[in-house]
Amino acid sequence: MLWTALQRTAAAIGLVATSPILLLIYLAAKLLLPGPFLFRQQRRGLDGREFCILKIRTMQPGGGPVRQLGVNLDHPSIPPFGRLLRDLKLDELPQLWNVMRGDMALVGPRPLPIALDDELRRRLPGFQVRERVRPGLTSIGQLLVADNGVGNELTNDWHQRAIAERHYVQNRTWAYDLLVLGLSAVYLTRKLTRRLWPNPRAAPGQATAVLGVPISNADYGQVVDRIADWRGDDEDHYVCVCPVHSVVEAQRSPEHMAALQGADLNTADGMPVVWAQRLLGNRNATRVYGPDLTLRVLARAAREGWRVGFYGSSPRVLEALTTRLQERFEHLQIGLAISPPFRELTESETKGHQEAIRAAQLDVLFVGLGCPRQERWMARQSGLRCVMIGVGAAFDFHAGSVRQCPPWLQRTGLEWLFRLAMEPRRLFWRYFSTNPAYLIRLAGQLVARLLGRNYQRSDRADRLREVQP
Repeated sequence: MLWTALQRTAAAIGLVATSPILLLIYLAAKLLLPGPFLFRQQRRGLDGREFCILKIRTMQPGGGPVRQLGVNLDHPSIPPFGRLLRDLKLDELPQLWNVMRGDMALVGPRPLPIALDDELRRRLPGFQVRERVRPGLTSIGQLLVADNGVGNELTNDWHQRAIAERHYVQNRTWAYDLLVLGLSAVYLTRKLTRRLWPNPRAAPGQATAVLGVPISNADYGQVVDRIADWRGDDEDHYVCVCPVHSVVEAQRSPEHMAALQGADLNTADGMPVVWAQRLLGNRNATRVYGPDLTLRVLARAAREGWRVGFYGSSPRVLEALTTRLQERFEHLQIGLAISPPFRELTESETKGHQEAIRAAQLDVLFVGLGCPRQERWMARQSGLRCVMIGVGAAFDFHAGSVRQCPPWLQRTGLEWLFRLAMEPRRLFWRYFSTNPAYLIRLAGQLVARLLGRNYQRSDRADRLREVQP
């Protein structure tokens, strides 16, 4: 009850605080959008009860047929000003009145038009579980999509939202609400930043230097294609997947920075690195996550007859990993699996492993030594004649020894929190020491960029220093 009262009070304060913004929107709408400023619509809320919401009208009257089950930003009846309001969620500000009245909460499943709600009930079993709580001004499901899915995409779009909303309904607490409100603030800030500082899309061959580490803007398909181009050319190549930990480690270790800057390709393994790329100019930057990249490369390898190997982790994990992958990819050729000891290797051990890798005649070698060990190991290698990919915890995930974060939570950038809950002793100090440092250093780079400095680099940067074996 106290949390509900606080939300209603916050909504009242929000209405007063945003009244100047609403006034400006009203004046602009009168100039650009003929017709009434607000419209009312029946929505379905707590326990299936219907109520009336208020929204700022964003569509031209008579601008084209409106789909009964919703429209997206490309609909011809939505003019540019209406798209701006929808993109920044400003059209929903009047719903603060519904929160103040008690029809809605600040956080909860978004209230849906009756026709859309009825259709989704028919298509998605258990969809009505969302009616156990009050609908919200923002929701975890809303943060997962950039625009409404319509037509054939309707079910896929709402299936993803429904999974997230079901998790919210089953685990709702005031702390969860605060988390969603914080993520919503980040979401809207990113939208506003893109509007104020639009950046051209970078070409696939470019990269963004995030704190000096060149992170490629290539997507999964482009990365796999590059690996395919490199295999068989009798040269060493290596790919690093870079989470926040790796980027921050490069600030502290010249050897690690040189290893990343000497890589053929660095990808953004975590969403905070992707967000940094976008803020720094690569608006089409996308995540290339080590475990998912592993599966995509293995699928291509099985299809085209590549020989692959695995280097890292424990004998137990490697055995489970190779068994599972052989079951999943019927024609996969695994030529090598080495579990090195968890200590510095002797010279004879190092030479023995290198000779075994060469003898296996691999096309791709997956390296799972963990950051920063795997990046430095790959940088030191010479004459292996294969493509090395440092994939971090992918061995443990695909072997089934460590639980993987759900995809919908990965997209929010909170995978680190999930992994911390799974392995608190091992990961607490890593995240405590790297996440704040990353945010502070990235803020400094963003300020420098606003002052006119250019951080764009090519995919393969010149080595600042040679990494000695």
